[in-house]
Parts: sequence; C-alpha cells; structure tokens
Amino acid sequence: MSSSDTRSPTPAHRIPIAVAALDTTGTTVFAGGVEIVLVPLHASSPLGLKGEGARVWRRLISEPPVPTASLSATDLQIVDDLEHMELVSPLSSHPSRVRTLHRPVLSSPSHELVYAVVANVAREHGIRCVFVKGPALHRQGIRDRDHSGDVDVWCDPRRWEDLIVALEPYGWRREPDPWFGTPVNHSATLVPGDWGCEIDVHRRIPGMTLDDLAAFDAVFSDTVTEIHAGVPVVFPAPAPHAVIAALHAARPEIGRGPRTARSIEASADLLRRAPQSLEAVRRLGAFPALEAEIELLAPAGTVAPLPGGSPRDWAWRAESSRVRAYFSALREQRPTARMRLLLRLLWPPADVTIESARRAGEPTDDVLRARLRRLVRGIGEWVRSSRRGG
Repeated sequence: MSSSDTRSPTPAHRIPIAVAALDTTGTTVFAGGVEIVLVPLHASSPLGLKGEGARVWRRLISEPPVPTASLSATDLQIVDDLEHMELVSPLSSHPSRVRTLHRPVLSSPSHELVYAVVANVAREHGIRCVFVKGPALHRQGIRDRDHSGDVDVWCDPRRWEDLIVALEPYGWRREPDPWFGTPVNHSATLVPGDWGCEIDVHRRIPGMTLDDLAAFDAVFSDTVTEIHAGVPVVFPAPAPHAVIAALHAARPEIGRGPRTARSIEASADLLRRAPQSLEAVRRLGAFPALEAEIELLAPAGTVAPLPGGSPRDWAWRAESSRVRAYFSALREQRPTARMRLLLRLLWPPADVTIESARRAGEPTDDVLRARLRRLVRGIGEWVRSSRRGG
C-alpha cells in the first residue's frame, strides 16, 4: 500500500452486535417472513432481518469469530451494510457482541425485547433493577394470565430518574404527572414511540411499611435471573413476587369503596401459590396492607407485623374522589413541603395541564384555559363527593 493510500485495512474479523436479539424463524408474530428481530445500538425501535441478511448475520455468530477473508464478495457487501446499521463490528471484544441467538421465551417477542433493552440500559448505567409482575408471575405459577400489556421495572429509588432519562434515546418519554419530582408518586409511566409497550418505572411498591431503599434491597436480595433476547433479566423470587402481586391486587382505588370478600380471596390466592410467601409478607412489611389475606391463610398470631410503620401510598388511595385523595396525600408530607406541593397541584406545569385537559375530554393548547378548567373540574368533584358523604 502506497503512502498516499488512505484506505483503512480490512478488519480480520466481523462479529454480530445488538442490544437484544431473537430468533423468530417459524413464528407468525412478525409479518413478511422476518427471521431475526433485534435492537441495534442507539435504536428507537426493533429491526427485522430476513433472507440473505438474516443468513449472513446468523453466520457471524461463531466462536472463534468468522475471518473476513472467508466471506464471499456478496456476503462481504451485506456485512458492510450491516455494520453501517450498527449490527456488525470489527471488535471481537465489543460489549454488545451476540454469541447466542435465542428463541423467544415470552408469548410476545416484542415485549421480550423491551425487557432486554431496559435491563441492558440499566446495566450500562450501573442501576440495580428488578422486573415485577408481568409474565414472570405466570411462569412462577402465581397467576394464570400469561401476557401483560406493559413492562414494570422497580429500580434503586436513588436512581429511578436516571433510568427514565437513560431510556429516552430508545424512544420512551415520561408521561406528564403532577406529582413527578415530589415524594408522592411511586412510579412514572413511560409512553412508547414505535415500541407499542409502555414501561412503568417504580421507585417503590405501594403497601409496604419499609422505606423505599430498604424495601428495594429486601426484594433485590432474593431474585432469580432469566435470559430474555440474550440479556440477563432479574425478577423477584416466587415468595416476594407473590407479595408484590398481592399488594397490587389489594391496593385501594380512588372511589372504589371497601374491598369485597371476593377481592380479598383473589389476592390471598396469589400468596397461597408461592411457598414461604407469608414469611415474605412480614419481611417486606406488608402485613398491615394484607392483614385480611393473612387471616384467611394463617392461624391467628402466627404472622406478626414488623414494629411501627404504615403502608405506603395506601390511605389516600381509599378516598372517595381524586381531589380528596390528592389532599390526603399532601397531609402525609412534611409541613414545609405541603405549600409547594399544593401550589403544584392547583397550578401544575404546562405539560401536566395539557395532558389533564386531554384526559378530561377537553383538549386544548391554551395552558391558562386548561389550568382554569382543571380547577373548575376539581372543585366540582370535591362538591359532589361531599354531597355523597365522602
């Protein structure tokens, strides 16, 4: 090669890379005969390979790596195209190297990719997380239903906002919430772009008496790991997972009124399906919230609550109206923070105001009008609930 030749030397090897990848050959989930579904680096949606592209990318999954010199001119052109799409790298030590192409574990491969992407992003940013509810409950024998519409991830409460920001480049944006940035909300909903699957990022699970970090640490110390789309994904072990599921089923809903015997039995059945779940109820500080369920499952006095504490995010959810629930939630906060939170509630940020108008069936781009209409709706709801004796 002459000194004037600036062409880069041909890499000795090419290796396949992806954030997550699934072998969908023979499935009917994806149209058009797609054989491999994967998430390229920095992508905001999955990508499908079929035909020659799938064949060549699959061939590169080899140990040792496939020598570039062994590729035909046609295959080499395809590899160059795949490299341009960030699906191939010349670096055999690339951190996103795919060494095994897995078949789908979940009935929804697209949701499986979401689990893998979130787990991979969390790992890259050093954020501990555990995935809760969802299809794992079915595989653990805790619930009958297999599929879930969204993905729930519970992460270290000190880093939950970091995870929300880290997922933005992949196409998820945080849904406007009047309580975001305050101690009140336990989770944030991320709305998908092209994924079609929402993500709920939790900093705590309602119903536990432990503080946020202690509760997370208690669950994170008892987990199981599964491989989803080639990525290790962490779930609670069956006992703590059953407690989380029971708390979700038992959680009060604004305006619903007292729980029925049928609903108590349903959440008790979730605990019944997992060995050692009653011990996990006590360890996670869930006894006060699940006391009715415990009475069905254990002799009196055999499961005792931890000393002190009351269920988080519980009492205010039992209020008769949303307005009353909001004011009840305010009373749980420190006096010094109440006025700031009250002003935020009565006069929320513009994005929250516009979203509130949309949900109320009064869509508008006029923020002032939307804020005033929101106040009117709140006052009306307060008056109606007062007349009902709420």
